[in-house]
Amino acid sequence: MWIRPQSNRQAMRLSIFCAVLFALPATAQRSFDTDILKDTFGFDENTKKSVSLDDLHQGCPAIDCIPSIDNPKYVSADDATHVADDDIVLAISWNGEQRAFPARILDHHEIVNDVIGGTPMAITWCPLCGSAVGVHRKIGGQVTEFSVSGLLYNSDLTFYDRATETIWDQIEAKGIVGPLTGTKLKLIPVTITRWSKWKTVHPDTLILSTDTGFEEDYTQDHYAKYRQSDRIAFPIINSSSALQPKTVVYGFDISGQKIAFTEQLLTKNPTYEFELNDRPVSVSKADDGSVRLTDNESGKAYAPVRLYWFAWYTFHPETELIED
Repeated sequence: MWIRPQSNRQAMRLSIFCAVLFALPATAQRSFDTDILKDTFGFDENTKKSVSLDDLHQGCPAIDCIPSIDNPKYVSADDATHVADDDIVLAISWNGEQRAFPARILDHHEIVNDVIGGTPMAITWCPLCGSAVGVHRKIGGQVTEFSVSGLLYNSDLTFYDRATETIWDQIEAKGIVGPLTGTKLKLIPVTITRWSKWKTVHPDTLILSTDTGFEEDYTQDHYAKYRQSDRIAFPIINSSSALQPKTVVYGFDISGQKIAFTEQLLTKNPTYEFELNDRPVSVSKADDGSVRLTDNESGKAYAPVRLYWFAWYTFHPETELIED
């Protein structure tokens, strides 16, 4: 049964997490008193799963070591004194409502459970993979909430739902261990952009405030050195030397065909025309930072996952790469 930590003393501070995480090489075995898979979830080799349990690496002492935000509070763009114009935000536009989430706040929480535009959803952020994924919280007719599992798969965040305690991989938004293994979550497009770009195009947007219910220092950038290095914090299944590991790419899954575009390419060419399966398509980067791939004949548009190259490749080694 899921039990929510009752105070900040029961949640590991991000600064401690980072100190432990980055002090060890990626291949080092981290030892904790509690085995989350076995002791908390009760999972073993007989549990329904689509990945080997050996490929799930425990990153902290317990579930919810990084506590999700379940009662988010927002302020208007005009009142957002806690965010600078150049700060990175995760942003969505959904059913006529716009929201922005400062990455420095989500570094401490990784998941925000909310209802936006009438839709129960979760905004998820993995600072190790630079990936933001929005998902519906209604699964099989039941609305649930998501929490950080404390486990990583291919160095990526995995979260569990509080209804079934299935473990979900963030990048693929797919159940990988537990009752709903193999189930895909419905996605909600998330844009990663600068605050100045988002608020200029969406002046009525609301932005997550620092009133999260937790006593955290949101002014520090704990992952700055990590982003600038080649370091990958946890083991990954597939690797590629085609790009520096932390190169930002936009990855698309178009009817099973995987394709990735470097951020540098789309910065130089805000609209990039090419052919995909003998059909003319275009990838465009809008003024607010959002990226879409559009089939020029049907008009159908696809939203990408924005993330680091190593993270996209390890999940999609068959991908086609288009770079500057």
